[in-house]
Amino acid sequence: MKIFLSPFLICLLFLCGCTVNRPSIEEATAEGAQQLSKQNIKELLSSNELQMVSWDKSVEAMIQFNRGGKLTGKNNLGEATHGRWSTTDNNRLCLQFRFWDDNVQSCYLVYKSGDQFLLYRSGMLENRLISSEEVLGSLPDINSGVMGSPPQQSSYSTPAKIDPPKVAAGEEEVSLLSTLTFGLLGDDDDEKNAEIPFKESYVVEPMTPEVQLSASQQQLIDTGDCPGCDLQNLDLKGLKLSGANLAGANLEGANLQEVNLKGANLRGANLVSTRLTDAILIKADLQGANLSDANIHWADLTKADLRGANLTRCYMVKAIFYKADLTGADFSGAQTQRTIFEKAAGVPDHILNRGKSEDTDPLQ
Repeated sequence: MKIFLSPFLICLLFLCGCTVNRPSIEEATAEGAQQLSKQNIKELLSSNELQMVSWDKSVEAMIQFNRGGKLTGKNNLGEATHGRWSTTDNNRLCLQFRFWDDNVQSCYLVYKSGDQFLLYRSGMLENRLISSEEVLGSLPDINSGVMGSPPQQSSYSTPAKIDPPKVAAGEEEVSLLSTLTFGLLGDDDDEKNAEIPFKESYVVEPMTPEVQLSASQQQLIDTGDCPGCDLQNLDLKGLKLSGANLAGANLEGANLQEVNLKGANLRGANLVSTRLTDAILIKADLQGANLSDANIHWADLTKADLRGANLTRCYMVKAIFYKADLTGADFSGAQTQRTIFEKAAGVPDHILNRGKSEDTDPLQ
């Protein structure tokens, strides 16, 4: 007897049989997974190539992690990218891919389970990192201070072979080698043809307990909406916080180097002694903000609103204030050598004249 199933019933049976729940941190720890510290993560990634697999195995990619915090990658769709990686004091790994995930930085807790490293965000598994047995070893061994000797030549596990998509005639497939060759990762001298010295063993600091983020700090990382938050002395280097709401926030002493705060609301924020070198503050609202003793060397404040801002003793050498509004700002003791005030409003004449007459730059 022949049995016929409708297409709808077939699809329903398929979906019911293939539904997979995303694993959580609680499930992993219950099965013996153990968290890696900031130092463990650095030892794992620096100058290594690992396979990254999404939690549902829908996407695979090979990622090369350079020692200087840069990375390159290519996924099973043939898409190449470059980007940056970093670690935080609260034992998180942060990844940002230029051409993947909309160039948004994501930060993860890292757990070791067997021969895989699990990346969790908001308590749920997002990705796995897979390396070779030569650089693995039990987490107790890692945290006791010494990992086993790595091989002199890398022999990382090879991912399942993926047939690249066919390229139409006349088109050239983007490769990781071409990405490197054409300098998309920059030209840092210490990374050009750098030969990684062989180390007899990895000496790793024991994992310190994770620094618990406050609700407001986690809110900033997840949503960028954190008015009035206490973020004093935090290391937020390189975060993408464009459009963030930080009105009235306490960022005194924080490291905001290379942070993207384009269009952010920093009205009335405490930025005393904050490091904002190379930060992007285009069209940011800094009305009444306190930037006394802050370092905004090379920061871009094009069209920013700094009306009534406190800039006393602010180091703003080579900062860009093109078409910015500085009406009523206090420049007492500020260092303004080679600062660009073209078409800016409210800049005192003595500051403009100083910029024309002074040509020295202590940080040149």
